[in-house]
Amino acid sequence: MVIGVFPFLKLGVLFVKQISKPLAQVIVNQAKNHHIFRTYFIIPPAQFYHWAEVKTKMYLMNLGKPTKVAKLNETMAIELGASLMGEVIIFSVAGACIVLEYNRQVAKEAKKEEARLAQLNKFNTDIEALQKSMAAHDAEIRYLHTLIEELAKDTKHKLPARSILENNPLDISQASTDTPVKRNESTTAQDDTKIF
Repeated sequence: MVIGVFPFLKLGVLFVKQISKPLAQVIVNQAKNHHIFRTYFIIPPAQFYHWAEVKTKMYLMNLGKPTKVAKLNETMAIELGASLMGEVIIFSVAGACIVLEYNRQVAKEAKKEEARLAQLNKFNTDIEALQKSMAAHDAEIRYLHTLIEELAKDTKHKLPARSILENNPLDISQASTDTPVKRNESTTAQDDTKIF
């Protein structure tokens, strides 16, 4: 899964670059032809970039601090400003794609977490229901055992010394292993007459 993500991510980045470059070129060309946009949004960033570049280069080469940086002419400033604007547009589109992908991943993880919490809640509900059912069955088994003891008092049958519930209150599977009580054949008729 992870191996397949990276090629798609690279293809997505290349696709965004290929789409954003012509878009940036169209916007830059329109900006060049528009006087107000060219004057306030293209030339000033180009002049500031040129000034910062000259200052940085002279500082790094230990040439001293320049007293005044010559401004670019209008043609060079327009070209530099248009190039800067194109890069800003491409970077903005790529950044927007990254933000959208991040938000998508966050939403996906939130859905996974929500599903996990819902599953845990379902498990807890099922466990509580099973516990209530086990308690109800245990009470019913104890009630039936009491009835059996009451009925056994009126007959000559003897119940085992240890009951099933004492061995395992919630497990009635051992009941089938108990041996049936044998009655004396000579007293069978007498017992039957006493019952009727």
